[in-house]
Amino acid sequence: MNAATASRSSSSAAGAPRRNHFDAPSVPENYHRYLDPVLFEPWAHRLVRLARLTPGATVLDVAAGTGAASRAAAAAVGESGRVIACDSSARMLDYAIEDAAPGRAPIEALVGDATAIKLPDDSVDAVLCQQGLPFMADRRAALAECRRVLRPGGVLVVAVWAEGERLDPFDAFADALTADAAAAGTPRTISNAALTMSVADVVDALVGAGLSEVRAARESLPVRWPSLDAELNGLFGTPFGPVVDRFDDDRRSALMRSLRLMLTSGDGATVDHVTTSVLGRAVKPARAS
Repeated sequence: MNAATASRSSSSAAGAPRRNHFDAPSVPENYHRYLDPVLFEPWAHRLVRLARLTPGATVLDVAAGTGAASRAAAAAVGESGRVIACDSSARMLDYAIEDAAPGRAPIEALVGDATAIKLPDDSVDAVLCQQGLPFMADRRAALAECRRVLRPGGVLVVAVWAEGERLDPFDAFADALTADAAAAGTPRTISNAALTMSVADVVDALVGAGLSEVRAARESLPVRWPSLDAELNGLFGTPFGPVVDRFDDDRRSALMRSLRLMLTSGDGATVDHVTTSVLGRAVKPARAS
């Protein structure tokens, strides 16, 4: 995203403009503070390793969110490199922009949609997309744009939450809000399933974009939150947060009590989770001589 941010809301979120879900003033700050360090930074480092970035490279991070993958790329390409963080939400990108630091490239912000990237043809060495692909209403058009801006031989790498796997705490957030809706007399099923993809989905998307050397595989990472409060506060880094902020005190307290039970062991300690993503890699074919 960045996605991540997957999590990111109910199934109705898939395909809608990403900025609509992340532009509430409180969401980017909480996303950056609570979700980036625990969920998105570890996957960002996996994504950068898969891209095999080299010093001096120019990297585009699409659906960059608050910049977890951009920061990992900035360290990998070094001071001589260039990193461009692209997202439809200017509020999210405010947390991604960084000046050059010793050993790192500066991070530039590019506000815009993934289907109309404001960069020249053949202008970047690598494109990263972390947990953003399911949010794109037209994945084919977005990946075609990524292919357009890549130099021949350039690499595109994506990470997407894996279909059929539990994704906590986000699934706990969805479960608690589904139960809250039922208790409030407005039954509604909330699911993150639309924000996941299978290995075959990722391969098909990359092949369909005209990319070559396509491969994808599932990988898992353990997640450990520093505290239960930090994990619960992750809710407010998702589009669920502004919804919960509108609850009255009693309703909000009941929701948070329910989440505490879902996300702790019997002794009240936080429970480790496992997150699973599909990581995909593809190359823009060289032009025929």
